[in-house]
Amino acid sequence: DLPSHLKLSPAGKAPRSLQLSRNSGRSSGAALEPSAPAEELSRSRDRSLLQILSPRLRRSPGNFLRKGERNTTALPTAPPEPTLCGTPINGTLNLSHSNLTQDELMLKLDEDLCKAQLDRILELDISHNNVEMDLLYLFTLFFHMENTLSIDASFNKLTINILDPSSFCEFPSHQLLFLNISNNPINSLDTLCLPSSIKEIDLSFTNISQIPLNFAKKLVNLEKMHVQGNHFIYRAFSESENALPMCTPPPGTVHINAISFVRKEVGTPIESLPDKVKHLRMSNCSIVELPEWFADTVEELLFLDLSSNFISVLPNFPPSLQHLDISNNDIKVISPSLKSLSNLTVFRIQNNKIMGVHTELFPSALKKCDLSKNKVKVLSLTSALEKLEHLNVSGNLITCLEAAGHLPALTSLDSSHNLIPELPDGFGASLPGLKYFNLSGNKIS
Repeated sequence: DLPSHLKLSPAGKAPRSLQLSRNSGRSSGAALEPSAPAEELSRSRDRSLLQILSPRLRRSPGNFLRKGERNTTALPTAPPEPTLCGTPINGTLNLSHSNLTQDELMLKLDEDLCKAQLDRILELDISHNNVEMDLLYLFTLFFHMENTLSIDASFNKLTINILDPSSFCEFPSHQLLFLNISNNPINSLDTLCLPSSIKEIDLSFTNISQIPLNFAKKLVNLEKMHVQGNHFIYRAFSESENALPMCTPPPGTVHINAISFVRKEVGTPIESLPDKVKHLRMSNCSIVELPEWFADTVEELLFLDLSSNFISVLPNFPPSLQHLDISNNDIKVISPSLKSLSNLTVFRIQNNKIMGVHTELFPSALKKCDLSKNKVKVLSLTSALEKLEHLNVSGNLITCLEAAGHLPALTSLDSSHNLIPELPDGFGASLPGLKYFNLSGNKIS
């Protein structure tokens, strides 16, 4: 696998070492010449040499593209240098912000030279570096880190380029539970290949536009999933079907570069989710609706963040849900289906377009609710909110705020920046536990 301008020459006084030298314009078939003295070899033994000597490096991406074939040719090994291996401290190997390249990372995690150190790594942090390689090839470095529980490889240049990893996508017994590969140019999850032991994965800001059908089958133990900052855009047609010829529009034509469609024949960009997921972050993902199977599939879901999307109708959610953030969307009405979320304790729906609030539609278990920055005009606090502890209705158009029931649990109420002219008689008696009450920015005279 050497470049054409390099050749391998046996070292004169070091029979178990190899030396790199330039070909100096000679043809690639030129005979090997005597090597430099061993002392010079010792001084010139740099990372490039050890890279070639590492058995793992012989499993190059090119080999993976050839259906995972491995080059089993035995090459001599160089003696280890103490400074090359990454040494964990209290189980953590922190290589973040080190300007590491692919070659340097391979040296620090060499499976032969650094086995003692690899066995002690529980947490590995290689984030914020210049590692540029295929994700599957990166994971070959982790094969012998059998005790590692957490890997952070965010803010690098990782990609998924191998077209068919099925023939070799089998990992040895692994304990890996957490993987962060956010802020990498992943682009697609179609050929994703990871250990099935993973319980939490961060795929945020990876430029993926689809969660494929096979994703749920690959990560069957996944419980926490972060995909915020990607764009799951509904398209009217698939790119491979009904392609229309490009033509120059007449003058005055409005050209639309991208548009989200709620319905399309090709299907939703969210094709699957692991059914054990309990924590799901999908904020800022250009989502206009959830797939019809969502509530029936993620039946163990506890936490859901759908903030900063383009959702206009409150979707159906599994009854198990405890925390729901659907702020910064286009919702106009709170539907009666919300009442079915009997376990919901936190509801964030601020910065939408809601004009009316019927508190009898709220789940009885609700403890925290943020309705700020909507268009609510009248708010009646009824006994349906008997367990509510914190309520934020600031930044609305409220002209009438009344307590129509007894709310003993309410300790914090923010009704600032509305149009409230006065409080009705007996308002305080209905809220005996109130400790924080913000009325600033109203019309009280």
